Amino acid sequence: MEIKKVNKIVKTDIKEGLKTIYPEVFEDNKINFEKLKALLSGEIIEKEDDRFYFNWAGKSNLFKLIQAPAYGTLKPEKEKSVDFDNTENIVIIGENLETLKLLLKPYFGKIKMIYIDPPYNTGKDFIYRDNFKQPLKDYLEKTGQIDSEGKKLTTNTEASGRYHSDWLNFMYPRLFLARSLLRDDGVIFVSIDDNEVHHLRMIMDEIFGEENFIANFIRRQNLAGKQDAKFIAFEHDYVVCYSKNINALSINRRLSNLENYKYSDEYENERGKFYLRRMDDEGIHYSETLDYPIEIRKGQAILVFDDINKICVKKKFDEDIEIWPGGNKENKSYTWRWSKEKVLWGIKNDLIVLKKNTKGEWQVNFKEYQYVDNNLNKIERSIPFGSLILDFPNNLAHKGFKDLFNDKKIYDYPKPVDLINHLLKIASDGSSIVMDFFAGSGTTGHAVWDLNKEDGGNRKFILVQLDEEVQDEEIKKDFPTVADICIERLRRVSEKYKKEIASDSPRNDINNHDFGFKVFKLDRSNFNLKDEFEFDPSEDKEELKKKYLEWLSIFVDQPLLSGWKEIDIIYEVMLKEGLNLNSKIEKVKIKDDEFYYVKDEEQNLEFYISLKNKFSQDTIEEIRTSKYKGKMFVFLDNALTDSDKINLSVFVRLKVI
Repeated sequence: MEIKKVNKIVKTDIKEGLKTIYPEVFEDNKINFEKLKALLSGEIIEKEDDRFYFNWAGKSNLFKLIQAPAYGTLKPEKEKSVDFDNTENIVIIGENLETLKLLLKPYFGKIKMIYIDPPYNTGKDFIYRDNFKQPLKDYLEKTGQIDSEGKKLTTNTEASGRYHSDWLNFMYPRLFLARSLLRDDGVIFVSIDDNEVHHLRMIMDEIFGEENFIANFIRRQNLAGKQDAKFIAFEHDYVVCYSKNINALSINRRLSNLENYKYSDEYENERGKFYLRRMDDEGIHYSETLDYPIEIRKGQAILVFDDINKICVKKKFDEDIEIWPGGNKENKSYTWRWSKEKVLWGIKNDLIVLKKNTKGEWQVNFKEYQYVDNNLNKIERSIPFGSLILDFPNNLAHKGFKDLFNDKKIYDYPKPVDLINHLLKIASDGSSIVMDFFAGSGTTGHAVWDLNKEDGGNRKFILVQLDEEVQDEEIKKDFPTVADICIERLRRVSEKYKKEIASDSPRNDINNHDFGFKVFKLDRSNFNLKDEFEFDPSEDKEELKKKYLEWLSIFVDQPLLSGWKEIDIIYEVMLKEGLNLNSKIEKVKIKDDEFYYVKDEEQNLEFYISLKNKFSQDTIEEIRTSKYKGKMFVFLDNALTDSDKINLSVFVRLKVI
């Protein structure tokens, strides 16, 4: 017989990842460090001083923080949501470290792309002070939302003795958990500026691995720069990009500029349009095999470009011609792009075109067609995205944001929707889950909808934003917190896009788009968690013993906090059992007793739950039939007799609260 308690806390277990890779170093579920050292012999540098590492004040405590349990839960807020029962997009109000821990089990390895715009550590940014003390009595103190004096946030000024260290201690555990959420082919983008870009690269090298670095995009974020700058008017910031596993990575490419493909020929229907590209190239590493003359013999017919009519025509030459890369035999800075054999193949298939340059000399060109034929279908020619992002400055974001809010300035530093849209085109596919745990005004959610609307995709988002107080007193009247701004922006964008699609399409294609979002709020657990038993040493021992036994009994007789709601308990169990937040919840009857049936279709996980205090014997007997054999059932502990527990545990996976 096995009767398990529902886990009341969520704990990050780093051991599990190590066990997957090296099960042989575990004995009785504990790491044998001598075996681990032996396994890694030759890989370990014994002397600490001889190895390269990045250290700062507080780093030694970070893994305690990462592995500290999550004490909270996510409670649904249907009144703030849009189309709660049908949407698969998620907005979470609350501190992001605790939230990432709660999402770790249901979303482990599920996220295709993460974009975050964290505090840049300019001296004015809010940084949460994560508290390492355990246990902590107050939930908000446990999750770092307030300090021991009740202060919610504090600015990280340069006057602080741990200016950079505080920022690193803040970022490291969040990036560590983010990596675990990414799919194996997943990508993370982090916006940052010069204040911390060097430190960010170092901690991301440590967490993700140097080999998984993809690019440090340089983004023009200000068209004019700061005109009152003391020395240099900075016009740019950065987007740092890493992969989860570079060997599994699949990065999208952008389509070539179609305006280049302006020429056509007899093969147009078969090959599409083309443009002429020079066969020789300066800068290719010199190779003798690519340094040879292309020879045209007298009487040989070859395509020549007619400058007047802008077409290629076959021409027979009256003399022998010899063309070298770069125009002459002595120029070793040029080579051909193709080998001799490929050039002969190109001439035979009408791909090589001769054209005179401004000096009247013959140049060799080749046709580059708009489509690549992979023998299955024609694929439009593509090229890699570039590392310079010049087209999405912040002033565009301000205009678009103000348009949504009737020309009012509601939020100081929104990121441009087109910037996130651009990053989505690089790293997402049509069915990706996209996450942003510094959601701010909700730009990432807006961008996901924008791209879905553009290409017909079904990307889904998970946004996390702290209910940080708005500082502007006028704005605060309508939107008390940044999370309120985020939710209201998404609501307005949802209405706007629904109207646009409805007016554009008589076929009512709105049904093919998900412009809704579920709102959850990070809150105290519904479970009655054990805090430290406080006692006065001077108190009578018998009286202390009595109080202690009463304190213990609370967790048997009152496993849930007063005022709990069924739906909140269901979502808390769902998270702790690893089912995602879009799992379907259905009311069902087993004999005369009502249950909720919860199903995560993506992971094929399910359970039945009922929070009644008593069940009929008919219900118990029905659950013991083959229909429910092996299914998971969750009950209140005191709702079942010991006999019921024994009988049920033989047939089903029984868990109690």
